[in-house]
Amino acid sequence: MKDDVLAVLRDAIIAGKFAPGERLNEKDLAEQLGTSRGPIRDSLAALAHEGLVVHEPHKGARVPLLDKADIEDVYTLRVALETLAARTAVERARAADFDALDHALSDLAKAFEKGDRRGITDADLRFHDAFYQAAHHDRLSVAWRTVRSQVALCLFSRNTVSATSREIVVDEHVHLLDLLRTRSESALVDAVRAHIETAYQRLVASYD
Repeated sequence: MKDDVLAVLRDAIIAGKFAPGERLNEKDLAEQLGTSRGPIRDSLAALAHEGLVVHEPHKGARVPLLDKADIEDVYTLRVALETLAARTAVERARAADFDALDHALSDLAKAFEKGDRRGITDADLRFHDAFYQAAHHDRLSVAWRTVRSQVALCLFSRNTVSATSREIVVDEHVHLLDLLRTRSESALVDAVRAHIETAYQRLVASYD
């Protein structure tokens, strides 16, 4: 039950069903989800650990208000993690890893064709999940999971993907995968850094 409640609340926050800054009342959420306040309380605590909920003394939980400084924090950390993943994956990636990356890339292209914003975000994140998995570095994967939900919130909370950006976004991921296949470490690290920097600039521009 707790895991189900956690997944529902996580998805709702990332999808924008709760407004930035909105209070999350345990009693109201328990009634909406048909559960007791215990699983709600535990789930909100877990989401706070993921950075999707902010707890304030005497006020309770609320959805965070992301500003440019928050975006910069998330994306500078992401650069550090993902460039390490690139260096390690070049040495350790296996056939199954490439299959997972290919599948996520195919889903990303299909989501763009349908104009499915949530599908785009999900496929984008699954591509990067597979990228980290290709590094076969357990502690690095744990570090990615701690920031993953915040990346998802950044991606989905700002409408930064347009029809004209389809080829750019898909081509960037194709390029990353091609460089990983050829085990081109230096070029892959540079491409990962450029890819994340481009995503960061799109997000920051959406605040102007």
